[in-house]
Amino acid sequence: MKTIKKILVANRGEIAIRVMRTASAMGIKTVAVFSDADANALFVAKADEAVAISGAHAGESYLNQDKIIAAAKLTGADAIHPGYGFLSENASFSKRCKNEGIIFIGPAAEVIEVMGSKIGAKEIMKKAGVPVVPGYNEADQTPARFKKEAEKIGYPVLLKASAGGGGKGMRIVHKTDELDAAVEGASREAQKSFGDGTLLMEKYFSSAKHIEFQIFGDEHGNYTHFFERECSLQRRYQKVIEESPSPSLGTELRKKMGDAAVAAARSIKYTNAGTVEFILDREGNFYFLEVNTRLQVEHPVTEETTGLDLVQLQIEVAQGQPLKVCSENITQHGHSIQCRVCAEDPENNFFPATGDILYWSEPALDGMRYDSGVTSGSKIDVYYDSLIAKVISFGDTRSIAISRMLNALDKMSILGITSNKDFLKELLRNKSFVDGSFDTKLIEREYSNYKNIAGENALHEMAIAAFLHHWHDKRANESFSHSLNGWRNIFYQPQFYEVETTGSKIKVEYRYTGEQKFEVQIGAQKFAVQLVTVSGPALSCIINNQRKNFNIALSDLHVFVHHPETGTYRFTQLPRFVEPGSGTVKGGYISPMPGEIVKVLVKPGDMVKSGKGLLVMSSMKMETTIEAHTDGEVEEVFVAEKAFVEANTVLLKMKN
Repeated sequence: MKTIKKILVANRGEIAIRVMRTASAMGIKTVAVFSDADANALFVAKADEAVAISGAHAGESYLNQDKIIAAAKLTGADAIHPGYGFLSENASFSKRCKNEGIIFIGPAAEVIEVMGSKIGAKEIMKKAGVPVVPGYNEADQTPARFKKEAEKIGYPVLLKASAGGGGKGMRIVHKTDELDAAVEGASREAQKSFGDGTLLMEKYFSSAKHIEFQIFGDEHGNYTHFFERECSLQRRYQKVIEESPSPSLGTELRKKMGDAAVAAARSIKYTNAGTVEFILDREGNFYFLEVNTRLQVEHPVTEETTGLDLVQLQIEVAQGQPLKVCSENITQHGHSIQCRVCAEDPENNFFPATGDILYWSEPALDGMRYDSGVTSGSKIDVYYDSLIAKVISFGDTRSIAISRMLNALDKMSILGITSNKDFLKELLRNKSFVDGSFDTKLIEREYSNYKNIAGENALHEMAIAAFLHHWHDKRANESFSHSLNGWRNIFYQPQFYEVETTGSKIKVEYRYTGEQKFEVQIGAQKFAVQLVTVSGPALSCIINNQRKNFNIALSDLHVFVHHPETGTYRFTQLPRFVEPGSGTVKGGYISPMPGEIVKVLVKPGDMVKSGKGLLVMSSMKMETTIEAHTDGEVEEVFVAEKAFVEANTVLLKMKN
């Protein structure tokens, strides 16, 4: 038996804080490591000690084994918890820890190595009697061989990185002439993400469920599962909403899949926490996908429904203790749902978003849990994953869990950056989600052109709130004036405040009548308005006899307003006089996000067809191809490979 006294968490953000919380509760000291970009991050402040490991990119910091090991030795940490992502499924790192006399809180290096290859994993599962997806997983990685095997399997097929997951290195191929480009792109992305460009190919199911089982093993030959998680709501192979138990499984099917998950764990002598992932078709047939040899992002829903602390079990098993629980004595109660709150723009093809979080609030409500890695003032960079928080609800029934989640997201404020919070509410209200019939293609099928469109009345209310906030700020600093536009000699004429959002201009005309009351008109609509209180970001007012509460944050001319019923909107205050010379480059292609140029696919003089790839960008670990939207000739290319660009940078120019 070993005793862990100090744990270094080789990760960042919400998972680092999550691990530290349990470690502290067990009386174990914690150490954070942080990159240059994370010097002021919340998880750094939460640790007992913190060590700078320099560099901003993950490859320079969180993926640098030498720096992580050096930090552990510097602080006297006798164990390392890798969280998820980064080094969590790196066999060489697990082995390195063992050789250095440091406890790795995760499975043995041999297990990670075997399961790290999806190809090898499938062969082992076949021998263990676990159903596997039909596919190709041989050493010949030439496009010609992939084409030959795809014909045998039947289109559509799915290319997957053998050495990793999380949606990296995945491509769906519907026909033969798409295969060459898909193989090249998937292999390149896999090489960049996992250091291994090897691919496997599987039959692709156009309508299916994604179900995973939480498994655990110890050094004493005990193997168990802690029930399933439904992970079918996905976007670009990244899970968006997870829940437990799955609405798709009955008692008999749950037992069959659970038994298969335990058989998988036993076949590889698995130790510590892991997940066996399955695909479930409409006929109730299930197939093995992979084993994730780490704690999963969605583990909180298992904790909420079983009452277990999975991180505590991880630490206990790493110390050589036998599991205290097994499948026979674990019970599941109620229902839990987790929403992943990410810094991304659902209205702009879910491109990553960066910037400063001006205001962050997590409402204290019954049945709610928040695993977050940010707070007001946190900065979101391009270097890491877009996940910033997990919101977890629990209720006696699924409908209660959904209702509590919707209420929490309504009341939760994220101002200053674009997030998917309001999109999550749309998903929770979707009919097929509510009745449990959804599949992995729901988002792609129904939300490819998602827009969070507020009603006219709600937009007007938010514009009035923005005006009141500006008026209050100006009044506090310039008590002689009741006008945002300065002193006027025709005082009885209405003043105005003009903003723009989602392509609409809103002109708030107002007349101050005393005691923080206003007569307001927007277009033909008239409003009786009274400012009640302003306290930091919180503003309360009365609009046409109805009390309204908003959260508001300002950044230059941008006004971020959280409306409790409608969601969060960004308004831009319009200047009274338009600055000359503003405009865009004619024929220019603009970067939709900040990121790195991975590959330039064209050069000046090239004739391109609409839909052809022009260049490949990478941001927050995901690659995006910028495509031509019309036929034409490339006139100029303004960027080069490995260059970093900000959002709205002109990338190239086409002749019209």
